[in-house]
Amino acid sequence: MKKIGIVTGTRADFGLLCRTILLLQSHGDFDTYTFACGTHLSPEYGLTIDELRDSGVENIVTVEMLLSSASKVGVAKSTGLATISFADAFSQHNLDCILLLGDRFETFAAAQAALFLGVPIAHIHGGEVTEGAFDDALRHSISKMADIHFPAAQVFARRLMQLGEQPSRIFVVGAPGIDNIMSAPRASQQQLDAVLTFTDHSAPLVLVTYHPVTRGTSAENDITALVDVVKERTDLNFMITYPNADGQGAEMIAQWQTLSALPHVSVCPSLGFKRYLSVMERAACVLGNSSSGVIEAPSFKVPTINIGTRQQGRPKSCTVIDCQLSEVRNALNKALSPEFVMSCQSAENPYGSGNTAKKIVSILADIDLQQLQPQPFYQSENAYE
Repeated sequence: MKKIGIVTGTRADFGLLCRTILLLQSHGDFDTYTFACGTHLSPEYGLTIDELRDSGVENIVTVEMLLSSASKVGVAKSTGLATISFADAFSQHNLDCILLLGDRFETFAAAQAALFLGVPIAHIHGGEVTEGAFDDALRHSISKMADIHFPAAQVFARRLMQLGEQPSRIFVVGAPGIDNIMSAPRASQQQLDAVLTFTDHSAPLVLVTYHPVTRGTSAENDITALVDVVKERTDLNFMITYPNADGQGAEMIAQWQTLSALPHVSVCPSLGFKRYLSVMERAACVLGNSSSGVIEAPSFKVPTINIGTRQQGRPKSCTVIDCQLSEVRNALNKALSPEFVMSCQSAENPYGSGNTAKKIVSILADIDLQQLQPQPFYQSENAYE
């Protein structure tokens, strides 16, 4: 029996990991432990650990690591605290492997702890580029600490080879977010009615998520222009979710809260991934700088307005309109135009078509985790094409 630990620190990464966790739990070859940390344990961000329990996740281990400060110093200290806490938690469970997703600082802390404890790391979504966030450096660092790689596309697999990772340890599995679109149950109408509190439900729905930019100009974290557009467009309904716990997230939340009484605005700390997908499915447009607009929304043929540099470097579908904060008004008009909406119907998603979780579980079942050895740096001319 293989003991697998899975780390989740936010509503977003849990949404991507949920199906994989449940399949690992139901597989006869695995004992699973899900280490919940970060904003899952924060009332300010919706205490989303309840969603893990409601989704059927077993053997949840809470890992305290989040400081109240979201400043750069606060994030640095939280990372240090997280590394200490993960070291304690992992060492108590005699794990054969840690499964990590993405690039957040809590994921980086978990990777550090696993590396020093000699626990093999399997990493989902490596090899990507997001130039507008320090997550970019964290993701590549996690890839260098990882033993098994599950990139979403071949272009990302090639980038992992550029980092010196052995092709035999790289398995292209697609994006788990697409898996959810194909297989996850949707929220009930009652669950949606609890958050879609608009006066006029016939107006087009815009799903908004805007996160702090941790690498880029400070102007990108001033969302006044975006707030103004939401105020002005009373002909649209705006479903706004909270930013993550980085940088100026608290200031953004305060600005969104000033709109919460408007009849065409609903503000929610966390929709949960089932409700989030259900809202995205019926949305006329996705607006902000979240990766979900780039990775998941194209599978729904829903237009995305991607603001600023946070997702710069990612492959994008024809459904995505890139713009700056000052250009949101025009971008919104374009995204909602009949011509653009029609063009989205023929879109292909560069992040795959699903079945990611089954692929990951099958690969982990086949690999002899006890025999994983450090690999030499891979170097090939083809890796630099």
